[in-house]
Amino acid sequence: MEMNTGAILTAMVLGVLLTGAASWVVAGLYRRRMLALMRRSPPPDAAHAVARSGAPAPDRPTVVLDAAANRHASRRYLLVVSALSLLIGVTQSVLALLFIYGSELLSLGRALTLGVVYAWPMALTWGLVRRWSWWRTLGAIGLYLMAMLALTWWRFVSPQPLATSLGWLGGLVLLPVLVTLVIGASGRIRAIAPYLLPIFMLLAASSVLALQAMVSGVQDPPGWLVALVQAVGAWPAIVLLALAPWALLAWPAWAMARGLAHAYRAKRFSDLWYLLAAYWLVVLGASALPALQGVGWMALTQFLPSLWIPLAGLALRSWLAPRRAPPTLLVLRVFQQDAGVQTLFDRVVERWRLTGNTVLIAGTDLLSRTIDPDDVFTFLDGRLAGRFVANEAQVGERLRDFDLAPDPDGRYRVNECYCFDSTWQQALAALVVQADVVLMDLRGFQARNQGRRHELGVLAGAPHLQRVVLLFDGSTDRPTALADLVGAPEGRVVWIEAGRLEHRRVEQIVAALLGARGSAEVVEAA
Repeated sequence: MEMNTGAILTAMVLGVLLTGAASWVVAGLYRRRMLALMRRSPPPDAAHAVARSGAPAPDRPTVVLDAAANRHASRRYLLVVSALSLLIGVTQSVLALLFIYGSELLSLGRALTLGVVYAWPMALTWGLVRRWSWWRTLGAIGLYLMAMLALTWWRFVSPQPLATSLGWLGGLVLLPVLVTLVIGASGRIRAIAPYLLPIFMLLAASSVLALQAMVSGVQDPPGWLVALVQAVGAWPAIVLLALAPWALLAWPAWAMARGLAHAYRAKRFSDLWYLLAAYWLVVLGASALPALQGVGWMALTQFLPSLWIPLAGLALRSWLAPRRAPPTLLVLRVFQQDAGVQTLFDRVVERWRLTGNTVLIAGTDLLSRTIDPDDVFTFLDGRLAGRFVANEAQVGERLRDFDLAPDPDGRYRVNECYCFDSTWQQALAALVVQADVVLMDLRGFQARNQGRRHELGVLAGAPHLQRVVLLFDGSTDRPTALADLVGAPEGRVVWIEAGRLEHRRVEQIVAALLGARGSAEVVEAA
């Protein structure tokens, strides 16, 4: 039986669509379960207590807040992933010239030119690293392809018509972009879909393979197939045959997914490099797919460049590793303002992760930014409730479970404390003790926000915090917030007007978190 291009394309499209649908359902159920657990209020255990706001911070290395080091790490990280994209693209071009287009076409100039074109996912990588919106990412891809169109016209020995060149470039980009849009454009599913994609790709491939086997034997069908069609009808039989392999592959697929979660817990990879690998596999698959009919299974050599991703991760691990003890950032926010908080997380906290750890109280507003494979499969296993702090004694246990070591790519993870309504204040006190710097989003804050007022009081009384950065806008009740901060050490609290989070304002927020002062008209020290 021959696996043709149409069957492989069908399996890929089906796997992507199933991934998107399943991720949408899982995201909704996860959110509902989180809300239900957060509202549950088991009585606190009065026999145990946790550290209060005035408790001294535990002994740990003195941390240095260095805005220049963060900028350097950001540029270095972008350089690494860009160079990796070029390396993959050039390797892919050499393999394509050797095994697909014909080795007689191989030359240094042609390999480099084609390699730069194949490296177009560099623009997608920039969007992932910088947390751009999908519209901005698509714009960057479009600009890159326009530059590549000019390059190919200049470098090719026999220039092709514009329509031919555009069609060739579109063929390289269209399928990968559509796949990444399906599994990544929606904020609801973009943190879940990449981890479910391997499962549903495997299941979709098994369904397509089963249907191909049935079609290949249609001239002389086995007796059991004839009996099945006679018993249930043609279409139900087709559906049963398509889903039958799922019963056999359910356990292997689940084991593969659990292995993925275990590898993430063991720091075999970071969340960002997993996404890079997933998207590059889709890109390389889109290049290999059209060549299958022409050169057969030699087209699968197009997947070999993906090996550069784990190899680069191993080779660069020590170079990307942070050189200093990491500071810890505590993020506090007004809940029920999802869009604004998500933008803040994308533009500020993602930059901070190059410098130190981030801790926060879990909420549904940041699910699409903080969920990881361990979270996904903990929920699917029905063990999400076990992560919630049920009493004061458990707060310390949860904090000791935090993952505070850097990932292989040098970035630090976001650690969340899952709390019931009756335990969040105790968790807050313990998180403040662990923190060096606090970022609090007070946009939209009013005197009626009693939870945020409690947080302000705790921050004012914590003696060890190096910096508290408060974001405000025109709707913020600053007089009430200032009254709640009475007693805070002079110079600790920095106010930044953040009605709009444009690039300049983001730079000022990051600089303030890392010890620098912003411009006088938007930054005030209290």
